[in-house]
Amino acid sequence: MIMEGEINNFIMVWVSALVSLCYCHTIGKAIPKGINRLLSILPVICLFLILPLNLTTIHLGGPSSFFLAWLATFKLLLFAYGEGPLSSSSTPISFPRFISIACLPIKIQNHPSPKNPQKPLSTTKNNEHPSLQRPQNFHKSPLNYGTKVLLLATYGPVHDNKDHLHPKILLLLYSIHLYIALEILLGIFAALTRALLGVELEPQFDEPYLATSLQDFWGRRWNLMVSRILHPTVYNPVRSISSRWIGRKWAPLPAVIAVFFVSGLMHEIIFYYIGRLKPTWELTCFFLIHGFCLAIEISIKKALNGSWCLPKVVSGPLTLTFVAITGLWLFMPSLIRCEVDVKIYRESATSYMRFFMDVVSEINNFIMVWVSALVSLCYCHTIGKAIPKGINRLLSILPVICLFLILPLNLTTIHLGGPSSFFLAWLATFKLLLFAYGEGPLSSSSTPISFPRFISIACLPIKIQNHPSPKNPQKPLSTTKNNEHPSLQRPQNFHKSPLNYGTKVLLLATYGPVHDNKDHLHPKILLLLYSIHLYIALEILLGIFAALTRALLGVELEPQFDEPYLATSLQDFWGRRWNLMVSRILHPTVYNPVRSISSRWIGRKWAPLPAVIAVFFVSGLMHEIIFYYIGRLKPTWELTCFFLIHGFCLAIEISIKKALNGSWCLPKVVSGPLTLTFVAITGLWLFMPSLIRCEVDVKIYRESATSYMRFFMDVVSVLRSRFFDVVPEEFKIKILGSKE
Repeated sequence: MIMEGEINNFIMVWVSALVSLCYCHTIGKAIPKGINRLLSILPVICLFLILPLNLTTIHLGGPSSFFLAWLATFKLLLFAYGEGPLSSSSTPISFPRFISIACLPIKIQNHPSPKNPQKPLSTTKNNEHPSLQRPQNFHKSPLNYGTKVLLLATYGPVHDNKDHLHPKILLLLYSIHLYIALEILLGIFAALTRALLGVELEPQFDEPYLATSLQDFWGRRWNLMVSRILHPTVYNPVRSISSRWIGRKWAPLPAVIAVFFVSGLMHEIIFYYIGRLKPTWELTCFFLIHGFCLAIEISIKKALNGSWCLPKVVSGPLTLTFVAITGLWLFMPSLIRCEVDVKIYRESATSYMRFFMDVVSEINNFIMVWVSALVSLCYCHTIGKAIPKGINRLLSILPVICLFLILPLNLTTIHLGGPSSFFLAWLATFKLLLFAYGEGPLSSSSTPISFPRFISIACLPIKIQNHPSPKNPQKPLSTTKNNEHPSLQRPQNFHKSPLNYGTKVLLLATYGPVHDNKDHLHPKILLLLYSIHLYIALEILLGIFAALTRALLGVELEPQFDEPYLATSLQDFWGRRWNLMVSRILHPTVYNPVRSISSRWIGRKWAPLPAVIAVFFVSGLMHEIIFYYIGRLKPTWELTCFFLIHGFCLAIEISIKKALNGSWCLPKVVSGPLTLTFVAITGLWLFMPSLIRCEVDVKIYRESATSYMRFFMDVVSVLRSRFFDVVPEEFKIKILGSKE
C-alpha cells in the first residue's frame, strides 16, 4: 500500500508545479520572448528538476519525474523564446490549456499541419524507406491490445521465477514487459485525456518491433513524444549551427548525435530520481552509441541517395538485434540496479492488484460467463447467415436469449456482476430479438456484419454512426417538434468540459464520508445523496468505458447521460437525458410495435400513449430482473410501480402537449424544478428503497474500500489531515485494517 507520506509529497509536488506554471503563464504575458523571459523562467526549470526528488515510488515518482523534469522543462525553454507548443502566434493560450500542454504529452492538431508533418530527426523522403512515410495517428486493433495484455500478464510468473532464468533472458523479458506496460498505460491515459480534455495526446509507440532501421526505430516508432520535444530544443539549433561549418547536407549528423547525448543525460537524471544511485553513465553510452550509428546510417543513405537499400526482411532483424544487444548490455542493467522490477512488483502486488488476489473465484466466474456469451454469439452470427429472418431464426436464437438471462446468476459482485447482467440480460437479449427479424443494429441491409463487430454491438452500447443519420436522428419515445420545448432539439454527441467531470469527481468523493456517517443522517436525505452518487458514478464510469472502447475498437458508444438535472419535462428527462442507450433499445423492440398496433384502434395521433406506457412497463420488469441478479431477493414490484407511474405521467404530459399543439408551455424555470421534484419524490419512495434492500451501497463500499479505491482513500485521508485535520483513527482502522 502506498504510504501517506508518499501521497502527501505527491500532492505537494504537483501543487508546487501548478503554482509555478501559473507564474510562467503570467510571465508570458508580461515579459516579451527572449533572454529576459528565460531568466524569469529559469528558477521554475530548476524547481522542476528538484521536485521529483520528493517522490520514491515507481507509480507516482516515475511519471512525475518524466513529465516535470523532462517534458515541462524543455517546453518551458522553448516558451522562453516564443517557440514550441506553449506559444501561440495568434491568441494567448488559456491557463488550463497551458498547464495541460506543459505537463502532458499533448499533441496540438494544427501544429504541424497534417499536410506537412514534422519529420523526426532527419531527413528527406529520398533517404528513407517508403514504409517510413506513415501516418502518426492510427487506431490499433483490440487483438493487438489483447495480445499485449496477455504478454504483460506473464510478468508475475517471470518475477517469481527469476532465480531460475538466465540473467540475459530475464533482462530481455523485462524489456518486453516494460515496453508493453508503457504502451498500455499511455494508451489508457491518452483515451482518458481525450475524453476529459478533448485534446489528442501524442502517439507514444508505433510497434517498434517492426522497425526496419535505427532511423525508423527512434524517429517513428519508439517514444515519439521525446523525439518531438528534442527536435526543436536540440536538433534544430545544433543543425543550424552545424550547417555554417559543414553545409546543410551533413548538418543533421552532429544534430542527431547531440539529440542522443541529451537523451542519455535526461535518462541518467530520471533513473537517479527512481533509484537514488550514483550514475554509472551506461545510459549515456547507450544513447551515444545509437546516435553515432544512426548518423552513420543517415550518411550511407545520403551517399546512396535511395539507389539501394537492404531488404526489410534483413534490415528489420538486424535493427532489432542491435537494439537488443546494446540494450541488454547498457540500458537494462541500469534499470535493474534501480530495482525497478522489485518496486513495480511490490507496489502492484500489495496495493493496486489486491482486489484481483482476493476475488479469484469471482473473476473465474466472470471469465466463464463471457466465454459462454462469446461462444453463444458466434452461434447467433452463424445462424444469421444460415437461417432467414423470421420465426425460424427466432426459435433458433431463443436458447441463447434464455442462456443470457441465466448467466448473470453466476456473478455476485457489483463491479463485475452489475455491468454483465445489464449488458447480457438486457442489451444483448433485446438486440438478438431484433436480429431474429432482421432489424436493429445487428442486422445489415447491405453486407453481413463481421464477427468481431457483431460481438461488440451485441454486448455493448455501441452507437452506429450512420444509423440513424445525423440529419434525421431517431426521436425518443415520441413525438414531433411542435410538442417539445426548443431546448429538446439537442445534439446527442458532445464533449463535456474537464470542469464538469472534475466537479462530479469531487462530489463522488463524498460517498465515503456519507456512508461512514449514514447512521446520523435522515433516511430520506441518505437516499437522496445515494441517488446523486449513483448517477455520478454511472456517468463517470460509463464515460471512462466509452473512452477506452473508442480507443480500442474505434467505435463510438452511445451517450449515456446528458445532465439529467437540467431536464425541463419528463419527456426531456427520460427521452433525452437519462440512460439514453436503454431508450434506444426499447424504441424498436417495444415502442414501435405497440404504437403500430395501437394506431389501428385509436389512430396515429394518440398511438404513442400506450406505446410509452408499454415501454416503461418493460423497463420496470427489466429493472426487477437486474436487481434480482444483484441482491438475490424476491421482487417487491416497487420498481415496476415506479416506472408505470412515470409512464402514465409521461403519457399525460404528451397528451397535454398534443392538445395545446405548442401554443403554450410552462416556463423552464418552473417546469425544470417540478420535473426534478417529481422524479426525486417517486425515486425516494419506490426506486431507492429497492436499491438499499439489495445492499448495493454496502457492496460497493466493501468492494471499493478494500480494493479499487484503497489508494484513493489514502489520498482522502491525507487531504483531510492537511486541510481539515480530522482523520479519526477508527476510520483508518476500518478502511485499512490496521493503524499506519
